[in-house]
Amino acid sequence: MLKKFKTGFNRLFGSKNDGQLEFRCRNVKVKGYEYLFVRAVVPDIPEILDIERAVYKGQTPWNFENFEAQIREQERTLYLVVRHNDEMVGFAGCDMKYATYEAHITNIAVLPPYQNLGLGQMLIKTLIDEADKRGLRKVSLEVRQSNVNAHEAYRFAGFVDRIVKKDYYTDSPEEDAIEMVYSINANKRKERMTNGRRQKSHLGL
Repeated sequence: MLKKFKTGFNRLFGSKNDGQLEFRCRNVKVKGYEYLFVRAVVPDIPEILDIERAVYKGQTPWNFENFEAQIREQERTLYLVVRHNDEMVGFAGCDMKYATYEAHITNIAVLPPYQNLGLGQMLIKTLIDEADKRGLRKVSLEVRQSNVNAHEAYRFAGFVDRIVKKDYYTDSPEEDAIEMVYSINANKRKERMTNGRRQKSHLGL
């Protein structure tokens, strides 16, 4: 009984000593490209800002202090950077909200030459897997209503629309955001069903 209580308490509130947000660097191959996925550290921020400028037409929606606060909050947030041949080519971050069993993706960006090569999808999958490991049930994010390509990419990854947030983006002009959510358990069931059908087809059943 005490063990169950401790498990539930740590899942809700986290613990400095439970290693919940530990992330081991890993090599990942996506469509023939070799990438290194590592946890972000504060010295990475200038390169992260360079990626923001490349993606957002010279703008930096988040500044140095915003990223620093997120990266230093290691008990609850997980920020990853991706390198290819020692060049940072993408990053993503999420906030693990244990009280609501939901992870929220706060940022994701990939350098233009590396877009549409599967790297963004792999970053999303990695964050979903990390949320799943920590017992969370959903992953959410926001996307600009005008960003049709990103909206479709998130749908392809398994996200569905949840609500529209009016005037969420306050830059000029103001724009609504679509909040999307990914159900970890529901997508696991879909994956099991798909794999089951493939196995039956392979066996000729």
